[in-house]
Amino acid sequence: MIERNHSPKIIAVLDDMIFSSKIREAAKPLNLEIEFIKTPNGLIQKLQSEKPSLIIFDLNSKTHNPIQTIRDLKSSSDLKDTAILGYLSHVQTELKKEAINAGCDLVLPRSRFSREVREILMRYSIQD
Repeated sequence: MIERNHSPKIIAVLDDMIFSSKIREAAKPLNLEIEFIKTPNGLIQKLQSEKPSLIIFDLNSKTHNPIQTIRDLKSSSDLKDTAILGYLSHVQTELKKEAINAGCDLVLPRSRFSREVREILMRYSIQD
């Protein structure tokens, strides 16, 4: 069974340096630990040792297969209750449907995610 750390942790699975920077900047004043995963194997290894409060996916990631990864996470008994947020371009309605069907809990347009990132991180920084 996966144990959660003493403080909530958020994992971000994305390739985009601009969004990495925005997330990092929003997390800093919250004293929130964000782990940026660069490889699919890195995500698997990280999730074997701890359960985050939130996993953020860039649904357009070229390195990861976000839809299949979300589907796999939601089918895991240890991780099925972990919140998953995905972001994408507002015109990608088919990708949004795929993400929701795969189990993504919240799918936001990039612009809204960017605008609300601090509030989103605050929501998931509260311990259970």
